[in-house]
Amino acid sequence: MAKVLTSELPELLRKIEGYRNEVGRRSDVTKAALSFAFLTWVRTSELRFAEKNEFEGLDGPTPVWRIPKERMKMEREHLVPLSSQAASIVKVMIARPDCNYIFPGTKRNKPISENTMIYGLYRLGYHSRQTVHGFRSLASTWADEQLVPLPGASTWMRKYDKDWVEMQLAHSDDDEVRDAYNSADYLVPRRGMMQDWADYLDRCRGGEGTLRLVDAA
Repeated sequence: MAKVLTSELPELLRKIEGYRNEVGRRSDVTKAALSFAFLTWVRTSELRFAEKNEFEGLDGPTPVWRIPKERMKMEREHLVPLSSQAASIVKVMIARPDCNYIFPGTKRNKPISENTMIYGLYRLGYHSRQTVHGFRSLASTWADEQLVPLPGASTWMRKYDKDWVEMQLAHSDDDEVRDAYNSADYLVPRRGMMQDWADYLDRCRGGEGTLRLVDAA
């Protein structure tokens, strides 16, 4: 499966921001879901069923999304630190009266379908070029490539520890030491990493600040 190159990311982000389709008002739900997937590195199934009561501290300095273990692939609660951009999207979507799901579908009290986001990418011209799951790969590649100089040396080191990236992606780890999994592991450094990622996406998009969404209706 081909995927978007880093050099093509700005165009993809701008197309998502300008997303429109024949469903009209529902375009904003698809646009918000695609952008939120980019900002959080979660799987489609984890995002689709996100409920309003899963989000904490949205108006404070440490907003977080607490995904229950029942919806996680590894059947363990997962905490997702939210960037200010991600928190802004959630606040707009929470204010909508549609239903208890953050990303409501066309059917009453149902979330968006499993095909909503991928069909959105198709409409934007990315059929066979980019999947929603592939957003995770783009993000982890970015994180892996960020380097900082090693203090007192002429060499470089990773800016973001591999464990932070793996924890954010909610990947499994067979190491017995990790059996006592803590959903809050690396929450502080992961928060900084996710804010850096969100700011990077803003720069790629060429905008000043977060994704523009319509006001809640």
